[in-house]
Amino acid sequence: MISAGEITRGRHSVCFRVYTEDTDATGVVYHANYLRFLERGRSDFLRCLGINLSEPLSRTDADHGYYAVTAVEMRFLSPPGWTIS
Repeated sequence: MISAGEITRGRHSVCFRVYTEDTDATGVVYHANYLRFLERGRSDFLRCLGINLSEPLSRTDADHGYYAVTAVEMRFLSPPGWTIS
C-alpha cells in the first residue's frame, strides 16, 4: 500500500519525489507544479482521515461532503542568493 503520509500533533506530513520533469532549466521546481504537489498532499491528507476518495459520494450521506478547492493564492520568493532584476 502506498503511504498517504501521517498526521502528527495535528500536522500532516507526506514525502514526494521531485523528478527532473517537474523542474525548470535551473533545477528549481517549476512554479505551476507546486499546485500539483499541493493537490497530492490534500488528497493524501483526506486519506489519512479515512476518507476514501475513490468511492462516489451520495447526496444523502450526511457524514461526508465534497472537498473542492475554491481558491488558491500563492506567493513565490526567490531562492537564497538569487536576485531578480
